[in-house]
Amino acid sequence: MLLCKFFILLFSVQILFSCEYQNVDIPFQKQHYFYSNHQGNNTIEGDHLYINKIKKDTVFFDHSFLKILKNIDKNWIIGQGSGKAYYDTGKEYFWFIKDIIKPKNAIVIKRPKGLKQDLPIVFWKCGPYPSKFSNTLNFSWGFSKIIFNQKDSIYRTHIYECDTDSVNLYLATSKNSFNWDIKHLLSPKDFKNVSWNVPAEDGTMKVTPLISEVINYNEKFFSFAYGDDATMKTYIGLLISDSLDGKYKIIDKPLLSPDSNSYFSNNDVYHPKVVKTDSCWMMFYTAKNIKKEAYTCVAKSNDLISWNVLKENIIPRNKGWNSALFNQLCAQVKIKNDTLFLWSTGAKDVGDYKNPNKGNAMDACIGKFYTLLPNIDFKECPGNPVFGGNPIFESENDHVGAAFQEIIIDGYKTTFYHAKGSSTRKYTIFVR
Repeated sequence: MLLCKFFILLFSVQILFSCEYQNVDIPFQKQHYFYSNHQGNNTIEGDHLYINKIKKDTVFFDHSFLKILKNIDKNWIIGQGSGKAYYDTGKEYFWFIKDIIKPKNAIVIKRPKGLKQDLPIVFWKCGPYPSKFSNTLNFSWGFSKIIFNQKDSIYRTHIYECDTDSVNLYLATSKNSFNWDIKHLLSPKDFKNVSWNVPAEDGTMKVTPLISEVINYNEKFFSFAYGDDATMKTYIGLLISDSLDGKYKIIDKPLLSPDSNSYFSNNDVYHPKVVKTDSCWMMFYTAKNIKKEAYTCVAKSNDLISWNVLKENIIPRNKGWNSALFNQLCAQVKIKNDTLFLWSTGAKDVGDYKNPNKGNAMDACIGKFYTLLPNIDFKECPGNPVFGGNPIFESENDHVGAAFQEIIIDGYKTTFYHAKGSSTRKYTIFVR
């Protein structure tokens, strides 16, 4: 019996040291969106954050919180979940920070009632409240890419209904990027004989393809889109025009198709983003297999029309914010010197929902990755995820989608994106 107890003790000590050893190798990172573990690293599950003591309006923590407290300010809030499986995302209840007392590892909060010591907390960064892209848009919307035409000094982008039974394409134009005029552009019947965007089961044309990328090249606009065939497999296609106002030539043959011989892309290919390198054009897109697992892939072209797949499953998953296999969409791609940066959506895999979750359970947000060209070997940028919905803004506190673009306007970084919130299950296009 004593020998048995000795081996049990030895085994427990080995497990303890093994866990501690794993945590030692995880670097603390300055976060852009949330802190949810003592390691300050959202690529792992880590050790959840718990309050040590609550005294009146002051919350006390142990010494392990010191690094986190050094990296937050009054623009951050404390979030806590309900403790209920699946719904426990760390966004159910909030407490605003009045002061941070770093020497005492303490935070003074507003209205501390309801804060619990036995449930984990999350520190969320509250970004500025956005403005709506347009107050005239109802339902659920996405956009392709904001294009500024220097000849007429007008911003243009496609917008489209999403998560709806019928989809049309519209053109939005603006002289200042804040006030937009919207007109109808293309209807489902315009794609009637296109092989990669077929009628519904009843034979009616209900949806257009969705445009996710626009490239201005050789005085032509190449609008990259994706749509479904008769078997509901998704293809990447192309529309070409002299102007985004029209007229559009729809290329009947898809640029990329699902590959039945591939584990990653045997069901769908969609949501392309395109960038020009020194040697070729590169398309980053999402592939989905019959298991509904999503993977980012890359293809190359010399003319924007003929494409060859270079590599599949190029964005690494982690064990934290980007662990779910059901979500991974390229939201933006840029090149700076010899480094290619890619922004991608990601979500956390919460498994069977039986364990308390510390935040970002089913909430898609956006992380940033990089690779040194010409290699396709992506690594995570520190501090992921870099962008997410404001947790206290009910129109975007659920998740952000892959319609996302950062551009410089009048010297300021302006972010266009669409998001869902608890006040509505529909996507709204926002501008920060």
